[in-house]
Amino acid sequence: MWKLLQTILVLISLSCTSGLLAQKVDRIKYKADDLFEFRKDGEKIRRLIGNVVFAQETSTMYCDSSYYYVKDNIMEAFGKVRIVDDSVTITSRKLIYNGQDRTAKLRENVVYVKGDQRLTTNFLDYNMDTEVGNYFNGGKLKDSVNVLTSETGYYYGIQKYALFWDGVVLTAPDYVLKSDTLRYNTVPKIAITEGKTTIITEDESILHAKGGTFRTKIEQSEFVDGTVETKDYYMEGDELLFDDLKKYYDAKGNVKLTSKEDDVVITGDKGFADKANGISKVYGNALMRRFLEKDTLYLAADTLVSIESDYDSAKRILAYHNVRIWKRNLQGLADSAAYFLQDSMLYFYKDPIFWNLKNQLEGDTIAMEVTEKEIKNMSLLQNAFLATEDTLQNYNQIKGRTMLASFKRSEIKRIDVNGNGESIYYVLDEDDPNNIITLGMNRILCSDMTIRFQNEELKNISFYVKPEARFIPPHELTDGVQKLGGFEWRGAERPKLEDLLSDHITLQTEEEKPKQIIPPKRLNIEGGPKKGNDLLKSLKEGGE
Repeated sequence: MWKLLQTILVLISLSCTSGLLAQKVDRIKYKADDLFEFRKDGEKIRRLIGNVVFAQETSTMYCDSSYYYVKDNIMEAFGKVRIVDDSVTITSRKLIYNGQDRTAKLRENVVYVKGDQRLTTNFLDYNMDTEVGNYFNGGKLKDSVNVLTSETGYYYGIQKYALFWDGVVLTAPDYVLKSDTLRYNTVPKIAITEGKTTIITEDESILHAKGGTFRTKIEQSEFVDGTVETKDYYMEGDELLFDDLKKYYDAKGNVKLTSKEDDVVITGDKGFADKANGISKVYGNALMRRFLEKDTLYLAADTLVSIESDYDSAKRILAYHNVRIWKRNLQGLADSAAYFLQDSMLYFYKDPIFWNLKNQLEGDTIAMEVTEKEIKNMSLLQNAFLATEDTLQNYNQIKGRTMLASFKRSEIKRIDVNGNGESIYYVLDEDDPNNIITLGMNRILCSDMTIRFQNEELKNISFYVKPEARFIPPHELTDGVQKLGGFEWRGAERPKLEDLLSDHITLQTEEEKPKQIIPPKRLNIEGGPKKGNDLLKSLKEGGE
């Protein structure tokens, strides 16, 4: 055992000795116009003046004057200092070069050049062998694409990357990035940050994140927990991808889009913002919230699309498919919807249906005017139908070509029926609240009608233009006479708020970037409803 230990110690000793022999250091070679020698504190010092050149291994250094400390193999240089080492050139006003470990301390007007890399500072410590340099008290690295500045930095010439700390600023062609720390790969021009990161783009959009990767050559960036602020909205996400060439943001995880002017917030699982075309899209648990004075309007759909424009009349939000809406006293369903921001008009398409308290409203298309405080009115366009449930669960029914429902404090107060009016209205004996009975049913045909409500109940109906009325006693009430054509009570489908907030909407398999989204044509309510579903058609042709 002892002999084995002795053998190991001998091998270690030989290894260390060979290592020391291999580390033999070359003395600095030098020349100058004038050279003289003196001693200070017993140490031999040589003074070189005029066209000074000194060299060691692959490095050659030039200066106006220098001191060479013979014992320590150290050269102190002044004037127009220049170092040339393979592909590296460094200039400065002062230099202390240690020939023992081949390190250089450069001071004042330092310029380091390698390829397209140009580093400037007043304080640079550099190792000739490892090609590692670090600066302090401020520095700037410039290449063919970017300019980086910071208080402290490390440059790794062989590994081809640099590290920056404290007040880091990266200036790219189309944006400025600010961070506390940054790693920069000098060949692919990729910057990586950790911690608080801010970007200000050429069009004054502002991006905040907790770090990211920035491919500056191809102008693409990825962020962690990022927020984008444009002149119109804020966009947030767990992960953000920014393509500066295409002006395109892609977001994943807890996506949130907030309008600055319209009290509208859109959330979802994934989304993108196409700034060049003014289109933003959110999908997967997509939800829009429109904040009113004392309430919030919720709208959920498979996909929500926001269209921005310099013209207020063109700004809108599109929703498709499986649209669900919830407000404290109003709930609804539709296949698709469009929200015009200029006049706060909401349009619902393809089998839309709404419930307000005990009322059920339907039409081929439904248009809703939303003010800052509440819903003002609702237009049922084409094949309008209103049904209300009374105390005995009878269904009063009114149908017509179009209807206009007026709201006050979230309750329907009046409905005007225009064209082809029909109604079924039950007459109740309510003298004894404990024994309410049906006296019969009024069935009336009339072109135009007005229905008024009070205390959440149907109060009265006014008929215009040659009404035809018929009273049907209770014993003659059969299923055939108690329903108007097209009536179906759909209360079981009425959405609840928790459905909108917790339902998982299946992510679409379509491309995240649509081929084209064609804005729908505006419906002209005053001029009469347009047949069909303009928005739905445009979405199917270009919005999916």
